[in-house]
Amino acid sequence: MSLDPQTLFIVSVTNLLALAILLPLIMGGRLSPAAKAARLSLIVHAGAWIAVILSEQTTSQWANLVLSTISMGCYSASHWLLYRALSEWLGPRKLRRTLAILAVTMPIGYAIAFDNYAWRVGWANLLIALQLLILAQATLHPASKRHGSWRFALCICFSAMAALTLARGFLGAFHTDLYPSFATPHPINIMSLLVANAAMILSNVSVLVAWREEAELQLRELIAVDPLTTLLNRRGWDERGTHAFSLALRHQQPLSLLSMDIDHFKQINDHYGHEAGDAALRLFGQLLHEQQRTGDIIARIGGEEFCVVLPMAGLDAAQGFERRLRSLLDSQATEKLGFSFSFSTGLACLTPADRSLENLRQRSDQALYQAKNAGRGRLVMHDDHLPGIDRASFSTT
Repeated sequence: MSLDPQTLFIVSVTNLLALAILLPLIMGGRLSPAAKAARLSLIVHAGAWIAVILSEQTTSQWANLVLSTISMGCYSASHWLLYRALSEWLGPRKLRRTLAILAVTMPIGYAIAFDNYAWRVGWANLLIALQLLILAQATLHPASKRHGSWRFALCICFSAMAALTLARGFLGAFHTDLYPSFATPHPINIMSLLVANAAMILSNVSVLVAWREEAELQLRELIAVDPLTTLLNRRGWDERGTHAFSLALRHQQPLSLLSMDIDHFKQINDHYGHEAGDAALRLFGQLLHEQQRTGDIIARIGGEEFCVVLPMAGLDAAQGFERRLRSLLDSQATEKLGFSFSFSTGLACLTPADRSLENLRQRSDQALYQAKNAGRGRLVMHDDHLPGIDRASFSTT
């Protein structure tokens, strides 16, 4: 069975159009910027193939120029859109400006050199190959939580297409007699079109897997976040706090844990109403956010109960965090809510005897109960494993 380029063109366009129609149905309308860019890239890529087929059918030199240039522009645009999707999924990518320059100059140079077949084919294929190599590089070294094996499938697709595109450009530029048109049945052209079809299917499956990974991570983050305060909930705090605790224990680094409880919260609800109680929780969460350093883990773990893990923070740093929070609350609560409220805090610092995050939290909870019993509105430090230290010296009101 012989394969001709025209048939492969039609197969490619058919596959692309089918995917362009099905993907919106599969992915739905509410998509992230990355998923939207990836889906649009597919549609633009289909437009590129359609323009190529139409350019091969026309007998008008002017129509051929316009359609071929549109095709080159669509190829570049589809690559740029894929790069944007990868940047959203994997974090900032290298060579962004270089890709933008290649995407703009490729169709312009193609149109300018259109009357010189060897020049325009060499130019277009070289710049397309460079774009594909930048895309292949962009799949590597993720700077985000998204690092699935779909990246390697894309890298293989882009690399294979870059190699064959370079080979096709070499033929057109230096051996025009062997490759006089885009529809020439040269073995390299046939191989390039076959690989393009396979790469198109594989790359779009990879995009779907990337989109699914993104959706799963977003769902996991939603499950781990308290919707009222936007802080972590108990589940998220346990997961991230346990990791921070393990690192501190392994590397013998300081770590502090603050257990906080809004004082007389039931009275706030009874006197001002539950909406005011929710507003108090939101304000407290907002102030905690404002004090948060990179790496701090802050959560609402119960009704009016909050926990803060401060990596690389000893006693002084933890006291400073609590003191700043208390000062902010004193200065903003009445202005923003119309009433004031306070909170009690228990503090525990990591010691060699601690073997779990829960053990550390239990010690901070014990100190919290002592703060409440001492009159609330204060910080008390748990002094287990710290002989000779006067707890009263660490209590603040």
